Amino acid sequence: MTEERKIHRFYLILAITALLSIGVTWLMLFLTRPVLTEPAVTVWTQTMPPVQYQDKINVNEATVEELAYAEGIGPSTAQKIYDFLRQNGPVHEMSELNAVSGVGEKRIEALEKIFYAG
Repeated sequence: MTEERKIHRFYLILAITALLSIGVTWLMLFLTRPVLTEPAVTVWTQTMPPVQYQDKINVNEATVEELAYAEGIGPSTAQKIYDFLRQNGPVHEMSELNAVSGVGEKRIEALEKIFYAG
């Protein structure tokens, strides 16, 4: 066997070995992949209900920034609530915030998800 044929044979064996390795790897991955019955990723903002807060904040001690975090409460309404609490003292029930201009039942419900009165 000539030297040129030995080199040609070596590269042929190398190519076949590489292709077999790739084929075996692909086959192993294909045969062992998990069967998904649901989408692997669930986007919580579209499919999951809002998280219920475990540790609520006392509304009487909340900052303007914390108040504005509640859904439907903007910076101006948060400032009104904050000013109301500073002028009138602490509230004992969240419904007392109805006295604040621009705060109604829906906004109180949004506040109750994050805050408690006490």
